[in-house]
Amino acid sequence: MNKKNKRLPIPKNVRDQVWIEAAGRCQFRGCNEPLWYNGLTMNKSNFSKMAHIIGASEDGPRGNENSEKLAQDPSNIMITCGPHHDEIDDGILQKLYPADELKAMKQEHISRVRMLLDLKAKKTRPLILTSEIKGQHTMFSERSIKNAILPQYYPDKISESWFKIEVGRFDRQNDFEWKAAFRKIESSVDDINRAIVNTLIEHISIFGLAPQPLLMYLGRQIGDKITAQVYEPRRTDDSDKKWAWDQEVGTRIIYKSEKVVEGKDKNVILLVALSDYLGLDKYNGMVEGEPHIYQLSMDKPVQGFLKRNSDKSAFIQACRSLLNQIQNEICKDCIIHVLPAMPASLAVEFGRLIQPTKDPKICVYENVDDTKPIKVVDLN
Repeated sequence: MNKKNKRLPIPKNVRDQVWIEAAGRCQFRGCNEPLWYNGLTMNKSNFSKMAHIIGASEDGPRGNENSEKLAQDPSNIMITCGPHHDEIDDGILQKLYPADELKAMKQEHISRVRMLLDLKAKKTRPLILTSEIKGQHTMFSERSIKNAILPQYYPDKISESWFKIEVGRFDRQNDFEWKAAFRKIESSVDDINRAIVNTLIEHISIFGLAPQPLLMYLGRQIGDKITAQVYEPRRTDDSDKKWAWDQEVGTRIIYKSEKVVEGKDKNVILLVALSDYLGLDKYNGMVEGEPHIYQLSMDKPVQGFLKRNSDKSAFIQACRSLLNQIQNEICKDCIIHVLPAMPASLAVEFGRLIQPTKDPKICVYENVDDTKPIKVVDLN
């Protein structure tokens, strides 16, 4: 046999190690299919496939000069279901799955299994807020939510037990409909608080895609009563990664706060310009008199910039510091009028960081159809 085509068998102890590390589930990212029974027929058997990351032979998928040396190495073997084994080794599709990507899938799965089995992960209950935006109903994939939560937390298995707040369609220029939406959020959070007391829920995971005042109001209602993680939706072709945070590498985002205009009364306009610029045309006529104007921004505001959880944490610190600064420089009984242009998760976190007994009155505005901003809610 030509050495280039030589393929060594996988010893039983290696197969057992790979199986155990994977807890008998497909290691292809987002699959997690149990491999000891058929989910359709419920027949029990070993339905797993052993897939080499570096091909078992040089001319195999991702094969190279190290193929023979790695053919029996458990770190080079992952278990998958049949369809995903065929996909990663397919003559055309295999280029989508380089060795580094498959190694990452294997390691993510092993880390998740160890976290769960070592009981280091906490149980969490997802909380989902949806609203129709610009005539489009926001959609949430159950799989994408689970992928975002694991391995730090593990969600309730039954998605019907997740907290879901559906605001639906409403007229954003109609004050009555805004109030109805806020009442629905308030009522739902009351139900959530009762469930927390009755079922000993220790953690919630928040997924929100709605107008920013609704997200801020949700955060305000949740507050710091319970430990929570807030996730950020992103534009991606991979729906399974819609809510997943990126790895903590690369340059950190620097948030900048500044006083833009020195006013003469107790009104303060706070521009949170992160997803877009907020020039004079955006807030002109927002408040009568001569208000002070502060801004929290960053270099080159743009949609989709928030990809790491650490950059969300940095926003919370910067925003808390700026609210303290405003109160110190103006007065405790000033009124802060907020015009937001920020990612969904930061809108929720803004609401959560408000301290009713410490902070001045905070009002949130919405700029609809480039008209003068309208006040839609008081957060405290």
